[in-house]
Amino acid sequence: MSVIRPFVAGDIPQVALLHQKVWGGHADRSAYSRYFTGVFLENPAGDGLLSSLVCEENDGRIVGFLGIVPRQVAIDGRCYRAAVSSQFIVEPSRQAGLVTLRLARTFLEGPQDLSIADEANDASRRIWERLGGTTALLHSIYWTRPLRPARFLLSYLQRHRPFALAAGVGSPLAGLADGLAARLPGSYFRQRQPSAWAADLTGKTAVASAAEFCDTSTLRVVHDERTFQWLLDRVARRSGGDRVLNVTVRNTSTSLGWYICRFDRDGSADVAQLAATSATVHEVLDHLFHQAWRKGAVAVTGRLDPRFIQALSDKYCLFHRRGPWVLIHARRPELLRAFESGHAWFSPLDGEWSLRFEPEEAAR
Repeated sequence: MSVIRPFVAGDIPQVALLHQKVWGGHADRSAYSRYFTGVFLENPAGDGLLSSLVCEENDGRIVGFLGIVPRQVAIDGRCYRAAVSSQFIVEPSRQAGLVTLRLARTFLEGPQDLSIADEANDASRRIWERLGGTTALLHSIYWTRPLRPARFLLSYLQRHRPFALAAGVGSPLAGLADGLAARLPGSYFRQRQPSAWAADLTGKTAVASAAEFCDTSTLRVVHDERTFQWLLDRVARRSGGDRVLNVTVRNTSTSLGWYICRFDRDGSADVAQLAATSATVHEVLDHLFHQAWRKGAVAVTGRLDPRFIQALSDKYCLFHRRGPWVLIHARRPELLRAFESGHAWFSPLDGEWSLRFEPEEAAR
């Protein structure tokens, strides 16, 4: 009979082997030790009440792991305990379904008011809903703003085998077509120098001004300065300093908002967090798109914040459901309503995106 118990440092070697078996990769033992210790045992958001979980067989073998990171959320002047799950790993076997179900149930029965899994696949969604959870459909939508339309189209074609050859033939002309699209008067792809200017985003500035970009009736994650800076530093380590922008957008002495954006080598730019008000979001988006274009990005993609759906539409963004699901389990009706109505500011930075283990990080 297996048992579900809290994850401890002595479990790391077995969990690392399980991670390699399920997800592949060739990171060394020290890289896994740094990762599991730093993210799940010594995370600055830790509150001493929530811990990650393992499933251990009676012979001592670990056959499942579920990482858990605490968060605090606030709405209408009240604070609640939340928990984000990550790195859900189960040994492939005939008992895998039972182990998965037991780990998930133990997580959802924890002391938190709100449970979140925001990079869930279809199988996880079915288990989650079977256990009484809900899919946050609005927050599971993604948007993409093409910046270089010809290369964007080619990148799409290259992912589909029947069109891959045509994409290769058209590649030499794509740069010319994109250059023309960026210069034509009235073009949707013409990038103009934004009027706002930028400053570096730090944990101190973000925490001090976060409440300005979210009204009290909207659910938001409350970070302290140390935790937010830890997230920024972690994104920088994962991405390399030249492939991430942590930017506060300002107009004279006023902060308009900020964005955190990571650039991949394939030309895509992923937004981890966007902060703004309904009055300033257009300027923040203009700054983001211009900077991403200057860095050579083909397109910018982010997870939908329903508060900004009109502004994103006005900026010619495409909306799609080609990404993971955001799953929630709420014990308080006001927390559930916030997600169902779109009045929740929960970004990828607040969730699993910032907690991933990546080979590039392990190599440094």
